[in-house]
Amino acid sequence: MGVELVMVWLDGKPTLVKTIAWPADDPDLKWKGWNRENWSVLDSQILFWRALLLEKPKTVIYMADIASARDTRVDTILLERVAELDYAAHCLVIVPDVGFVTAEWRSNSGVYFRAHSETGEFLRERHCPAHASYGNLYVLGTTVSLCVTSTDPIPPNWKNVFAPYIHFLRLDYRAGYTHDLPQNLAAETILTWNADSGDLCMAKIPQISSAKIAHDAQFQYISSHKIVLASNLANHCGAVLSAFSVNAGDEEEPLMFYHGQHSNPECINNDLGQTSTSTLSPIVVHNHDSASRITIFKSELLLGDIPSVATSQDPSGLRKVWYYPNDARTLSFKVPDFPCVATTCVLVYRRDERAERPIIFVLDFDQTLLAALESKQPSERADWNAQLVDACAQVKVVTRRFNIDVEDQIWDAEYPWPQQAPPEWEAHLDTILKDDDDDDDEDMDDSDSDDEALPLGLEYDEAPEEHRKPVPFGYVQTTLRVEGVTDARRLAITRQAVLELPELTKNGRVFYFD
Repeated sequence: MGVELVMVWLDGKPTLVKTIAWPADDPDLKWKGWNRENWSVLDSQILFWRALLLEKPKTVIYMADIASARDTRVDTILLERVAELDYAAHCLVIVPDVGFVTAEWRSNSGVYFRAHSETGEFLRERHCPAHASYGNLYVLGTTVSLCVTSTDPIPPNWKNVFAPYIHFLRLDYRAGYTHDLPQNLAAETILTWNADSGDLCMAKIPQISSAKIAHDAQFQYISSHKIVLASNLANHCGAVLSAFSVNAGDEEEPLMFYHGQHSNPECINNDLGQTSTSTLSPIVVHNHDSASRITIFKSELLLGDIPSVATSQDPSGLRKVWYYPNDARTLSFKVPDFPCVATTCVLVYRRDERAERPIIFVLDFDQTLLAALESKQPSERADWNAQLVDACAQVKVVTRRFNIDVEDQIWDAEYPWPQQAPPEWEAHLDTILKDDDDDDDEDMDDSDSDDEALPLGLEYDEAPEEHRKPVPFGYVQTTLRVEGVTDARRLAITRQAVLELPELTKNGRVFYFD
């Protein structure tokens, strides 16, 4: 992505806004009975599905393409009803070059995968026996993957793993209705189906000998044969991001990166930032702290392309995340409930409690863009700052390495202990921390206008002079000016837009930044 194109995004102001609307008078959208529903966002397509548990169950599907609607004259993008299936799906995702794939769970039978064209035409299906299935479908190319309890004997390293929440993520669990499901099953297998070829394969989730990990069935692919899984230590405090191969017979050890501190040890998030692109992202977002801290990893670190060493003692065999400041960053942000990663961009937010609204940002980890902005001369930076002030925009270019702890304290990663930072760097950090506190006070604003609440212009938060080459793993932070958003949890990001996904009683919007 060239710097000239990205400058539109960096302005933070949408170039166009369109409404996302439901079809009028659709009885299945108005139906109030028991149902399952969710969204799938991939590239420029958005899909909403609703499974109605009627006497004759069915699933209705609505889709729109925000790219093709971009340059039309109409101001409203209609979610068109494209298909009706004669069964109630448990989960459903868009699959490129196929259409969409569903998973249906049948008690005492297992998982049924079905592939359909975009218009709902049935293409093929595959059944896989299993004792239970969990979470959602995850896509890589024409394959979909799901976490299951296989019919194999429970592996010894999965026995007696305490995972208190996985039971509630079963596809057949219904709150208030389901009381007789076994709670001692191990969610130990990743099941993958190729919707094009029909091939089915299974891979065991690894454990380590020194500690058991538990998870909530949130994972994603970082290469054609490697997965990352958000997890936590079952009998210790701390979150773990596990990276492992799904190739049968592959004997390489899993890489497990450990976060020891958490705001509430009882409420560790086993979540990953969902992606909205069919191509693999160079970053992974680990949403691990219930008090709004996330860690952004380079995929290369998780793939093992960047060397890492297990240094933890209690338990042993884990890699401590903060030991890799040029490959992972722990920051104080929240992410939406829907796809928040589009290639190098991460959609995040903080809550302005006084104004009772979210402040929304895009963090762009495009290292080529970062290097180009770092290379700007002082006169060029001054000119750009003037443009941003005139546009009521705010941009921060960050290469200084640091991590945020559980009390929102900033830990310097430029001169980590036991190194002694030069006095001039310590003085510089004192100035930065004071300025950040002042900015926080400015952000707490009762104004109804996003423009009035922003500290405007350009800020460079740079590494020490001697640490600037090569350019450190950093990001460009843009404050988005998306008027009227009150619930940032319903936002999603694609390559060219931010979506405010509709509710059944309320239309949504597309904010284009292309």
